[in-house]
Amino acid sequence: MNDGKSITGDLSGVIASGMCIGCGACEMADGSVRVSLDPTRLIFQPETPGGLDAATVCPAVRVDYAGLQSWLFPGAEPGSHGVVRSVHLSQSTDEGRNLRASSGGLIKEVLRSMLSADRIDGVIALDHVEGLEFASRLVTDPDDVDSLPGSIYHNLRQTSALELLRDTPGRLAIVGIPCQLEGMWQWVRTKAPHLRDKVVLTVGLLCGWQYSHHSIAAMGQYLGFDPAEIDDIAYRGGGPVGKLTVTTRGGGAFSASRRVDFGYQVAFDRHFNTTRCHVCVNHSNFLADLVVGDAWLPSTVFTRTGVSLVVCRTALAEEVLAGLVTDGRCVSIEVGPEEIRESQTDRVVFGEFAYAYADHLRALGGHVPDLHGPNEGHGTPKPRRQVAKFHRELVRKQALMAARRYRYLKWRKATLELRPYVTRYVRWFAVRILRIKSLSGQRREIPRERFSGFR
Repeated sequence: MNDGKSITGDLSGVIASGMCIGCGACEMADGSVRVSLDPTRLIFQPETPGGLDAATVCPAVRVDYAGLQSWLFPGAEPGSHGVVRSVHLSQSTDEGRNLRASSGGLIKEVLRSMLSADRIDGVIALDHVEGLEFASRLVTDPDDVDSLPGSIYHNLRQTSALELLRDTPGRLAIVGIPCQLEGMWQWVRTKAPHLRDKVVLTVGLLCGWQYSHHSIAAMGQYLGFDPAEIDDIAYRGGGPVGKLTVTTRGGGAFSASRRVDFGYQVAFDRHFNTTRCHVCVNHSNFLADLVVGDAWLPSTVFTRTGVSLVVCRTALAEEVLAGLVTDGRCVSIEVGPEEIRESQTDRVVFGEFAYAYADHLRALGGHVPDLHGPNEGHGTPKPRRQVAKFHRELVRKQALMAARRYRYLKWRKATLELRPYVTRYVRWFAVRILRIKSLSGQRREIPRERFSGFR
């Protein structure tokens, strides 16, 4: 890296703290490192600490956001949301594709369009292997894009994407979550810069955090399936919020509403996130050309099939989106960056909790990644008392997870944590349905008439 800071040591701190996110950059940079599923934490992390080469590319050690943005978007000036040319609300006009995706269907429309127009030779994206295992594969036929799964929320080993990038000739598009792209670009920039020209377009997700495999194990207890017998798993589909759906090798089928199922709310609360998620400042995916995620806005509550919030960071991203509209493959309206804030909240977009929690961990003497994004200083860090309380709860709950005491965690949510649980739904109803911010003059919602053509 060339940001004026030096990295020393290895991945010992990452392993001890459980901060690995499984991007695989360390494996590509250091042949002595192997990432595998830790049997207690149920996250992927290095088996050995490796050396300086591994530490240099690891997003759980440091991310040079300023240097990477300058390298990826030369001449562009990052603002509080990173480099932004325009922001849009968009939706695929293919209702079936949209329903399967839940969040607007834009990613698959983009990939199909790029392949059909011969602007790329292939797409590197996640596909299902078996059980809980997913790995990146190369897609070269536009008709194969729809066979790819939607968002996967449990922690994965992502090395396969980097191996495909290294070994596949031609022009490529890559789909990834923020920390995955952080590891990829740090590895490419420092160890394989010749690969930069292969990547025509990166499509990034607005990230809702990764979860350890404890989430799936807990749902197994709540719904009555054995995680070892899972044949397939899907987290979205069937509407804007969608369901978690699990099928087992014996033909069993289990599902839970992501919005109202109480067990799901327990198993997928933020204490089940991978540890690094709690200090992540990059949920808006600063390093992707085209960023897509759910538009959680009062103005989009009416939708039956989901609306995508789309952030274009390059001229190519804008051109691709405009082409989809011209071809009738999507409907889209341009909005302002304030819709990113409203959809994702300042807590997430500006890292109000993450920066404060990182400071708390440093004060405790623990390993903390060096993460300073373009959003730093634009929000109000959460009070130390709040993050200290969260940390105590996290340590306690991680111990309960390690002991597989998932039913106790459910009881705890229904009793000790009932008030904040109910408060969250009350807040959601007030903001999204009653539009309290509009009524109080804090913001102005997008008029319904602008959504002509949306479902």
